Amino acid sequence: MGMSLRAVLLDAEGTLLYIYPSVGEIYARVLAGEGLFLPAGELDQRLRALWPVFRKAFRDHFSPEGCRKKWEELFRQVVAPWLDGRAGRELFFLVYEAFSRPENFRLAPGAQEALEALKRQGLKLAVLSNWDERLPRLLRALQWTDYFEAVFLACEMGVGKPDPRAFHRACEALGVAPEETLMIGNDPEDDYQGALAAGLRARLYRGEDLRDLLREEGLWPG
Repeated sequence: MGMSLRAVLLDAEGTLLYIYPSVGEIYARVLAGEGLFLPAGELDQRLRALWPVFRKAFRDHFSPEGCRKKWEELFRQVVAPWLDGRAGRELFFLVYEAFSRPENFRLAPGAQEALEALKRQGLKLAVLSNWDERLPRLLRALQWTDYFEAVFLACEMGVGKPDPRAFHRACEALGVAPEETLMIGNDPEDDYQGALAAGLRARLYRGEDLRDLLREEGLWPG
C-alpha cells in the first residue's frame, strides 16, 4: 500500500490563476498610460514567438537579479519594432510591476473552493513556481497567503522545475517525503513530468474546474 498523502504543491500562473486579458494587452495598457500606443495583438504575437527561447534562458538565470534581467531583455525585444532605443528601465519597471497586481489576473475555475477544501483536510499546501518575487505580493493582494505553508520560487531557490532538486527542496522544507506529495500544475514538462521524475505524485491541470480535478483524485469532500 502506498504512503498516504500529506502535502499538495501547486503551480501558480496557469493553474491557480491566469493573466487577463493577455500579456500583450497589459503591456499595451501600461504603455498607453505613458502616451505610447502599441498594438496589443502584435505584442502578443511577438511574445509567443520569443517565449520559447527565453523560457530556456530563464533556467540558467534563477536568481532575483537574473530573473529581472531576463524579463527586461524580453520586454525590450518585444517592444523593439516600436520603441527601439526608447524602452528605458522606467518603462520596463512599470510593465514589470503590473504583473503583481490582482486586476491583471483571473482565478482559475474553482480555485478558491479547492484551496479551502484541501486546507480543511489538514494537508500541507504550498506553491512551487518558476516565477519570481512578484508572486508573493500577488498572493497577499488576493488574501491567499493563509492557505499556504510556503511559497517556493525558482528565482529565490536558484533552481526551478523540472529539476528534481526544486521538488525535493520543497518537500524537505515541508517535512514530507516526495511520495507523500502531489504536484498539480498545467505544464506537462515542468509540473507533471518533473514531479514524477522527482518521485512525487502528479496531476496535469488542463483548465478544468479544480473542484472536478480534486473529485477525480479523491480529494473533494463528500
